Amino acid sequence: MNKQELRKEIRKRVGMLDALEKQRASDSVCRQIVRMPIWQRARKVLLYEALSDEISLRELINLAAEEGKTVLMPEPSADAKPLTDLEDIDLAIIPGRAFSSQGARMGRGKGYYDRLLSVLDCPKIGVAFRCQLFEDLPTDSWDMPMNEVVLG
Repeated sequence: MNKQELRKEIRKRVGMLDALEKQRASDSVCRQIVRMPIWQRARKVLLYEALSDEISLRELINLAAEEGKTVLMPEPSADAKPLTDLEDIDLAIIPGRAFSSQGARMGRGKGYYDRLLSVLDCPKIGVAFRCQLFEDLPTDSWDMPMNEVVLG
């Protein structure tokens, strides 16, 4: 399957999840991340505001604020200004259309996160619904791998 066909398959799979399933998966992902020592040590984290077909990190965003962590939020759109202050980020939590069990990530095809990830020097955790995990994915040289993938 090529990337275009795979994105179509993912859209179908995620589209079959109802709101409750998405919320439960998001809650599970957030609970798993909060228990990680890397989260507990992190002072500056890169999170994201979820689209309707992505794992919601709202719980992590709120918790990070309560814990006094600095939170950076990318805005992946054609008009978005690049993030600044990327130094000293301790952890990046990244969405994707699909992930492999080895940490390969496939995005939406616009390269926004790949460009961002290429300049980050911190652990990168991909997050997704279980239906977005594949044994293997087609990748290109610019596709940035994750250190770990957390599924809900």
